[in-house]
Amino acid sequence: MKSVYGLLLIGVILVFFSPALLSDTVKLTNGNVIYGHITREDIDKVTIVDQNGIENIIPRNLIIFIDKQLETTREVQKVIITLKSGIEVKGTLILDDANSVTIKDESGIEKKIAKSNIRDIVIDLDKPDERPITIKSYEEPETEIETETEAEIVTTPAEKTNNFDFGLKFGSQKPNSNAISDKYSNGIVYGGELIFWLKNKYGIGLNVEKFSEKSEYWFYNEGNYEYNISIIPITLTVYYKHYNNKIVPYIGLGIGQYNLTEKIKYPWYYYYKELEVSDEEYGFHCLFGLQFKCFFAEVKYSTMFKSTWGVEEEYDDIGGLSIAGGLRF
Repeated sequence: MKSVYGLLLIGVILVFFSPALLSDTVKLTNGNVIYGHITREDIDKVTIVDQNGIENIIPRNLIIFIDKQLETTREVQKVIITLKSGIEVKGTLILDDANSVTIKDESGIEKKIAKSNIRDIVIDLDKPDERPITIKSYEEPETEIETETEAEIVTTPAEKTNNFDFGLKFGSQKPNSNAISDKYSNGIVYGGELIFWLKNKYGIGLNVEKFSEKSEYWFYNEGNYEYNISIIPITLTVYYKHYNNKIVPYIGLGIGQYNLTEKIKYPWYYYYKELEVSDEEYGFHCLFGLQFKCFFAEVKYSTMFKSTWGVEEEYDDIGGLSIAGGLRF
């Protein structure tokens, strides 16, 4: 008889406590507790499919705590974490606390990611099509304190991180000066950049580029003339980028020193003579670009303060309009 009562007692315990042992648990400020399977975590809300198959979307300011089921009692959860920079990190969820998420990536390395850097977390269900899903949202009480709390959660940006970007670019430039265009046409522009991002939103960058081109002309009774031009701008640029989706637009404005070197090789009696001139001056530029993960493309316009350049002082402006693309790391 005692064994029967014991079995009944164990059954009652399992009935009442198995949801807490075998499910994710979300406790709300109103005292309610939801048992189920957390399928998504955003900065401002958590999505959990309860044991009735209903999908609940809960604002974080209505949540007291989240308790994930133990690894020994649950299926391994594979997650896709999208960072504010647009980079996706895939792996197995290990730990989810108040400030960070720890996962084991596909190569077996554990990574701890601050939640301030995360745009969203998607937990990949094995058979999501077999779960009946009904959307249910929790409306928060209209109290001044909770409204302020939600505002703090929603507007807490991942832009609080500071980091460096190193970039390489390659493109084409159309010179502002008609004299340069007539002599050299459009030229190749390439270079590198180092950008320091403050709060991952405002940046200041050091840019070094090079525009180069060459041409040849035949003059009657004189012979063949060879022209080479090289323009190297060394500039400082202030950036601003706006996180809207995976494609991140940005703008920039800056000043710098522009260095010109032009060489002319021309026939002189029975040999060739070479003439070279170097000059430098300051100018300013503005740019607009789009970045997707580590790829970027931008349009840049530059102009000079000085009006006479070159061997024959025929160039009124060595700036130009350039279109370039590249990689940032």
